[in-house]
Amino acid sequence: MKRGDIVTIADPGGDFSRKPRPAIIVQSDVFNDTHASVTVCLITSHLTGQALFRLPLGAGDGTGLIVPSEIAVDKVQSVWAHRVGKRIGRVSDELLTILDQALRQWLAL
Repeated sequence: MKRGDIVTIADPGGDFSRKPRPAIIVQSDVFNDTHASVTVCLITSHLTGQALFRLPLGAGDGTGLIVPSEIAVDKVQSVWAHRVGKRIGRVSDELLTILDQALRQWLAL
């Protein structure tokens, strides 16, 4: 499990992820094996086109997604590590850089 990986998560008590769904790991790799939770941005197939906080993510072999989707920068959450399922894909380094910029803007960092 590494930053930029697309994984499935199931967080039945969460507000946005009661059902298993894809998410992208956004926390630093430094904490992946040493912390009980993992910080992710949820991925949605509900396309809004809100480019400032919803990043387009194509379907296909690289992402593991079956339909075009968006990374929901406005839906950052931490889930217990044991609720993270298998890795289904990964984003490119270029998209990860764009995601970093979007997170900085969303969080005013």
